[in-house]
Amino acid sequence: MSRTAVAVVVAAVLVVAGGVAAAVVVLTGDDSSDAASTTETSTGSRTMTIRVLASVTKATPVDLPPRNVQNKGDRVFVESQLRNAVPQFGRPKGSIVGIDYSTITYLSSTKRLVSVQVTLPGGGLRLRATLDVSNPDALVKIPVISGTRDFNGATGYSEARSASGEQTLNIYHLRLP
Repeated sequence: MSRTAVAVVVAAVLVVAGGVAAAVVVLTGDDSSDAASTTETSTGSRTMTIRVLASVTKATPVDLPPRNVQNKGDRVFVESQLRNAVPQFGRPKGSIVGIDYSTITYLSSTKRLVSVQVTLPGGGLRLRATLDVSNPDALVKIPVISGTRDFNGATGYSEARSASGEQTLNIYHLRLP
């Protein structure tokens, strides 16, 4: 598994996970910010959009034989720190608002199974998707599959975009019952 391929997949996953953590913070904090918008639908559910920057703090690859070749079953475990992309949640831009843990499993040379778990005060979120990484310029979208405690019943998706430095901008579109 090449280091470049691992870095690309890790960056995409971290961006997605970072946005989810911010969503947890906005639900339990101040929703009057410019970055986090909340609306209520006619069914009583709430929707919100959250923006955070994700930075990888730790990436641990598991490279199965043959080494240095992308193989089915290779994995990368990633930990990311999440910061406000803009002033939001009653905290200034750049404030640490969460952390996420991701597992990227290689299914083929172009397919990756991505699982993300975000744990924050008030609850957590899980995201999961199979991604096609053959187009490095494609927009990365990962569905929110569940939430805990304050986020029980959460659905939606996250988008990942390149940001300055080695960061990724995560934009989360959430719906809560």
